[in-house]
Amino acid sequence: MKTRTKVITAFIAGATVMNVPAVLSNAPGGEQLFAKALATALEAVNEAERKRELDTLNKLPNILDCQNMQWMQNCTEINNQAKLNPTAPLRITNPKGVEFNFAPGTPSAVIKLQLEQTPEAAEEMVSYMDTSWGEYKKSAGLYQQAMWRRGPLENILGLQRAKELEDQAKQFDSTQLSVSVFVHSQCGACDVQLTAYSQLQKRYPKLAVRVFQVDQDQAAFKRKVTDRGLAGRVMSLNEAAQIHRTGIAALPVTWIDNKRQSKRADLQGAHTIAQLEQHLQAMSLINTASK
Repeated sequence: MKTRTKVITAFIAGATVMNVPAVLSNAPGGEQLFAKALATALEAVNEAERKRELDTLNKLPNILDCQNMQWMQNCTEINNQAKLNPTAPLRITNPKGVEFNFAPGTPSAVIKLQLEQTPEAAEEMVSYMDTSWGEYKKSAGLYQQAMWRRGPLENILGLQRAKELEDQAKQFDSTQLSVSVFVHSQCGACDVQLTAYSQLQKRYPKLAVRVFQVDQDQAAFKRKVTDRGLAGRVMSLNEAAQIHRTGIAALPVTWIDNKRQSKRADLQGAHTIAQLEQHLQAMSLINTASK
């Protein structure tokens, strides 16, 4: 309650208790009587407000089970503070004086076991965990039955349907993009990335994917690149040196270029097909030229 409202309420209450005209008269001690009446009335208003607040708190579930924690003299006060500040941690001292902090929402049985460290407290926690787990299992079962009764959903997809959507070709203009992949024949991550690009090339035949191998192992290039249906070439020693001078230290590296807008995405390391598709979609949507 605001201070002004309290004073008005207190004045009305004081006027009821005391004879206001007499208090405001010129009789000796009138001011003291008025001040005393006002203080008494304000205290009554504050007490009524505290009682309303306490009644509200009592309607909320307790955090701590005070009946089973008789040694904690301030248990009720801790409960009230926890209700007033539900997002604040609980700071409690055990019977030995050791302080513990508990995150909001920690079950009372867990708190009791940590504070008391007794077999009885451990039994209570086991019972709590068993009971709560049983309730979670019931809820999961009811949810599963509801899903079965409902049938196919619009947005929540099963694993098979999600996999089908993942394997579908995404919408982007592959004709305005080009992909350059830099690899080394002895690089394991590069081999993984080439497998992904082989699958990506089959999914998007019009996408220009070129693989550049920085070492001169021709047999490895044929086995890992051309035999997978990918195009590209083995770089000369001079070209490979130039690539390293650009700052490329670890392979594989992928450049995705938007030819129309002269924009480039520089991807370091190996990426999944889904990640590559997201980058391709992003690059195809660039519409601000920066040459």
